[in-house]
Amino acid sequence: MALYQWITCIEHVDVNRQLLICLQENNLELDPEFSSGKIIYARDGNKSKCAWNTRVDIIISPNNGMTDEYVVEVRSSEPMLKKGTRCEEVATLLKTVIPPKS
Repeated sequence: MALYQWITCIEHVDVNRQLLICLQENNLELDPEFSSGKIIYARDGNKSKCAWNTRVDIIISPNNGMTDEYVVEVRSSEPMLKKGTRCEEVATLLKTVIPPKS
């Protein structure tokens, strides 16, 4: 399983707005059934042309109850050590929109 994870410091409102733009540009969908006011869950949409094992899941959740820190996770069923995976591609794109805490 491929997993990319980082902590970010950003206002929740900004995360929502920036993430939605990034998701739309990359054929990813916010899942309202599993998302809430504090947790964001997104994934490759049903219309995605990706193979089932390359589809990514994105989870953004508060880091230990901190008000401005969030944990960003990008996961897929791809091998972690393989280069150029869809998971790595999406994580790299998200890091430009939601950068890691410095």
